Amino acid sequence: MAFKIAVSNQKGGTGKTTISVNIAAAFEAGGNKVALIDADPQGTSVRWVTSGENTLPMTVLSLAPAGRGIGGEIKKQDANFDVIVVDCPGNLEDPRIASVLEVADFCLVPLSPSPADLYSTVAMIRMIESMRSVRNPNLSSALMLNSVNGKTKMREEILKILRAEEIGEHLLDSQIAQREVYRQTFALGTTIHHHNRYLKGLKEARAEIEKLVTEMAQYIASTRATGAAHG
Repeated sequence: MAFKIAVSNQKGGTGKTTISVNIAAAFEAGGNKVALIDADPQGTSVRWVTSGENTLPMTVLSLAPAGRGIGGEIKKQDANFDVIVVDCPGNLEDPRIASVLEVADFCLVPLSPSPADLYSTVAMIRMIESMRSVRNPNLSSALMLNSVNGKTKMREEILKILRAEEIGEHLLDSQIAQREVYRQTFALGTTIHHHNRYLKGLKEARAEIEKLVTEMAQYIASTRATGAAHG
């Protein structure tokens, strides 16, 4: 059965698709059989992965046409893959998000490093909490900072707000820097892990994506162990 990761935030400009495509590529590079599922009607993930000169060695499926039935369509892929990464729509009113969260094992919520972005992400966090309490008790989740300027110290500010607002959501240590190489690989129709020519920042970007994937795996394992201990 595939491990299903939803990447979701209703706030635009958080790098949801960039994260989805590149963590899928990192899992594939690690020897997993991976499906990248585009649940967003805009179809950006599909365009990204299929627009390059070379076909990338991972499966990409456009399941947005399934609408609110997308969760069932994702479950049909369970036996075919080790990992499924779902790039969710960027609008909480879209019924596809709830349908994806109902079958997901983990939801990664990327946000830009600003208090304003965190406040606008609260609705997404509440939706995950509701899904966990009503339909999918095994759903775990975490926030991560994306498009981070190397000089910013906003992480501590974000943590303060999470505590002050009593938002019970974990913030991963891993963060993704603001790098031109992510836009360049998008334009080339490739990923950080599949591009094999020199681009400035490629090595650093690959390292931070791998760190993110490793930390996600460790966090998921720890939350599952905690849940089993209390079950």
